[in-house]
Amino acid sequence: MSSSETKTPTTRRKSSVSPILVIILVAVILAVIYFIGKPMAEQVSFSREQVDLHTFFGLTNEEDAPVILGDTRASLNAKVFDGVVYWDALNIAKVIDERFYRNQEDGCVLFTTADETVRVNFGQSFYTTHAEVMPVIEPVQVDLGHTIARNEDGRLYLALDFVKRYANFSYEVFAAPDRVQIYAKDFDYVSASALKKTALRANSDRKSGVLRSLDAGERVFVLTPLGDWTKVRTCDALIGFVETRQLSETSENHYVIENTYIDPPYTDVVRDYPICLGWNQLTVYDANQYLADYLAGADPMNVISPTWYTITDGEGGVTSIASKAYVDQAHARGLEVWPLVDDFTEGLDRHGLLSRAESRGALISFLISQCEELGLDGINIDFEVVPADDGAHFTQFLREFSVAMRARGLVFSIDNYPPRAHTEHYNRRVQGEVADYVIIMGYDEHWGSSSGAGSVASLPFVRDAIERTLAQDVPARKTINAVPFYTRIWTTLHADGSVSATAVGQQSQADWIAKRELEPIWDDVLGQHYTQIDENKATKQVWLEDADSMRVRLEIMKSYDLAGVACWRLGLENDAQWSEIAAYLTQP
Repeated sequence: MSSSETKTPTTRRKSSVSPILVIILVAVILAVIYFIGKPMAEQVSFSREQVDLHTFFGLTNEEDAPVILGDTRASLNAKVFDGVVYWDALNIAKVIDERFYRNQEDGCVLFTTADETVRVNFGQSFYTTHAEVMPVIEPVQVDLGHTIARNEDGRLYLALDFVKRYANFSYEVFAAPDRVQIYAKDFDYVSASALKKTALRANSDRKSGVLRSLDAGERVFVLTPLGDWTKVRTCDALIGFVETRQLSETSENHYVIENTYIDPPYTDVVRDYPICLGWNQLTVYDANQYLADYLAGADPMNVISPTWYTITDGEGGVTSIASKAYVDQAHARGLEVWPLVDDFTEGLDRHGLLSRAESRGALISFLISQCEELGLDGINIDFEVVPADDGAHFTQFLREFSVAMRARGLVFSIDNYPPRAHTEHYNRRVQGEVADYVIIMGYDEHWGSSSGAGSVASLPFVRDAIERTLAQDVPARKTINAVPFYTRIWTTLHADGSVSATAVGQQSQADWIAKRELEPIWDDVLGQHYTQIDENKATKQVWLEDADSMRVRLEIMKSYDLAGVACWRLGLENDAQWSEIAAYLTQP
């Protein structure tokens, strides 16, 4: 074709897709992204919602402040009034020091050390040192400028700055809202640091609210690793959760509480020789004149304890059959005198006696006065019917009594049943601290129809009582085991199986056996001779208390290196038993 030929123009095909349809399609895609993608994005995104800490801690009152005790939220809040932090007195006694004793009956809090009682009256701004009933140092009032003990919501609260004066612990208050971090003892802990600024959350969930932000490098206490999350506590007493990947490697640390309070030591009034105490059971004053008869043959004995004093009422009243002539005669024989005080009065108001400072004080004052007037060397406390609910009051009495005795160089001894669950409230651990001698009444394993026939003090029973007592932190050098000078003759009727018993001394036991021409046999397990006979339609049984049973019992006591032996009671023994005791006391 030549260049002069004319080309026919090409015609373009128009698009078949309408712009409107394109717009609609884009809108649909965006809608799909919005309605499907947004929820998906929300599932992987982190909540930024800030938690209200008042709500988080459940605070309803302005003065309430949650307590973080170590790594745990305490069940009861503290209270903050004018910048002073208060916490429940019962919790303080339980967590910080049990000696902070709430004396509700007298409207005060007492704190008793080895040498004084500190007293704070409810609603007052001062406390009194050496507030014991018979102080040897002049009491002093110390004013803190704010109420120390206050009643709020039916509870007694103590100011922690006062508590800090008499206990080693640490506390710190943080604001917005107020919260209190308390450390009651030294502890090991694991810590980590935030690798970058990150959120501390209320729960281990991305959607959980934020308690606050952690700054990069901020240290936290690591509580519980939970895989992707870690439970932590901040230095300002917030417990929450952090993503594990946001924390550094952990390190182990040790927290030490500064010892700002030095507790005065308990100085024991103990002897440097084994004790041999004999109880002299007296019920009337005129019986004091027969002391020489009770001492016949009792050469190993170095302490005598006449049963002179019985508490008569809840105000601390006491009946006494004490005799100065008896004391002088005992001293002339080389004996110390530690009279016994009992609580055997029927219907005695023991709660009133033990729970009121005035009643405890009246009893203590009387006993100290008796020591001074009669020249006594000590006192033997024999409370055998203390109600479990009054255990804390009984313990406070022992603390207060020990201060008065220690200040005057007098021996404080106390009698106890062999430890069992139902006597835990006698608090032998505290007894081992405040008393000079803790005496185990190592007898009456079997005592009557309710216990059934059996030994008064078998060897396994004695060993168990000693081990249980020592296990309650009573030092062996303060522990005395009491032995029986009696046994029981048991009668079991063939007709109905009923059981009864008669307590007898050594001579009566020997006479009973001789009259029946019985030959007792030795039981290695029980450490006693045993015999029985059928007569008068009944079975008679005796587990003998004699020189042999005494010997093996004393050998057990020697193996535990105890402080000595006590004997119940004078007048029931024979010379053979004294010979065994003499050998025990002189063994190296």
